[in-house]
Amino acid sequence: MKLLHTADWHLGRKLEGKERFDEQRDVLDEICAIAEGEDVDGILLAGDVYDAFNPPAEGERLYYETVARLSDGGRRAVVVIAGNHDSPDRLKASDPYGRALGVITLGFPYDIVEPFDRGSERVACLESAESFVRLRLRNGECLAVLALPYPSEARLRKVLSERIDDDDAGANYDAHLRQFMAERAEKFREGEASVVMSHLFVQGGKESESERPITVGGAQAVSPMSFPVNAGYVALGHLHRPQEFQGENGLPIRYAGSPLQYSFSEAGQEKSVTIVEFNGTRAAYRTVTLKSGRQLVKRESLKGIGELEEFLEEVDPEAWVTFKVMLEEALEIGAVDEIRRRHPRILAPIFSYVVRQDSEAEGELLSRLPLDEQFRHFVRSRGDEPTEELVRLFVELASEEEEA
Repeated sequence: MKLLHTADWHLGRKLEGKERFDEQRDVLDEICAIAEGEDVDGILLAGDVYDAFNPPAEGERLYYETVARLSDGGRRAVVVIAGNHDSPDRLKASDPYGRALGVITLGFPYDIVEPFDRGSERVACLESAESFVRLRLRNGECLAVLALPYPSEARLRKVLSERIDDDDAGANYDAHLRQFMAERAEKFREGEASVVMSHLFVQGGKESESERPITVGGAQAVSPMSFPVNAGYVALGHLHRPQEFQGENGLPIRYAGSPLQYSFSEAGQEKSVTIVEFNGTRAAYRTVTLKSGRQLVKRESLKGIGELEEFLEEVDPEAWVTFKVMLEEALEIGAVDEIRRRHPRILAPIFSYVVRQDSEAEGELLSRLPLDEQFRHFVRSRGDEPTEELVRLFVELASEEEEA
């Protein structure tokens, strides 16, 4: 049995206000091609399908088109769970149509999928319970999936309401989640392929700037040892950097990572999907690198316009680019526009001014800077980096003061 594990598509996500639907469409085309080329029996999509609770129509259309292709007309299982960015109700609204194509969607931890069987050539759901399905795949083999959508404290409290109170839910989150999973894993059968999939944060996971935090002081961090030892593989979503852990007795636990670089903190990361193969009850996995999507390139501490020009000459013209350049003199009027013309995808450039030591020169240079740059220099000289909102508010207040 062979499965493809992917996660964190974040359809509709922008980069500094720039649309990326063309890249998302390309990378999902690539994932469909990999599923076909590898001849996988099922797809595990571990949450954050969308970037927002109310995704744009183009994002929804892209999702429906992609899962329909991945399902191969109902001959390939597709299991989808909601992440912390997804609206559970919105994600599972298409479930009645999806089941006809072998697409299983769970939005909440307490969701129960209605069993179905449309013939031996198609995927069938033979058994279900809260966050659990037993599927018959096209090859006749069975796959048990503990499919746990994003288990927030509130959602976990609802499903375990008889055993935990409000104060206890957060304090013992890991213990309650371990209990929830262990109870459902009792349905795993010896000799049968079994998978746990969820959207959560594992202790020790490496984050990037593009994930929305789901832990507060580590309260919702889950130990790798909390996953059921009788599972064959744990397929996770949430962290955008592909990474793996080991649970009890070497249980393989893996974040597939996002298919695209979604923030400049992910610059240089290689993106991939994970191919999971069962020969018996314990799975082995390997990765297939994704080549679609533009690279994100970030450079800091460029010294002067000369180094900046060299950098822009060398960088891939298709990449998204940001940089910080140190200047000793104010740029001439129109210089920033000229720099932007050198590369079509420069985003959020930072021009930082290094002032010469003598006070007379310092005053002369600062007086020539625009008001917003003077303010940025002031804040940076005190060891901080001003936000654009702070700069905007300062300029507004200064303008009001001048008018008064």
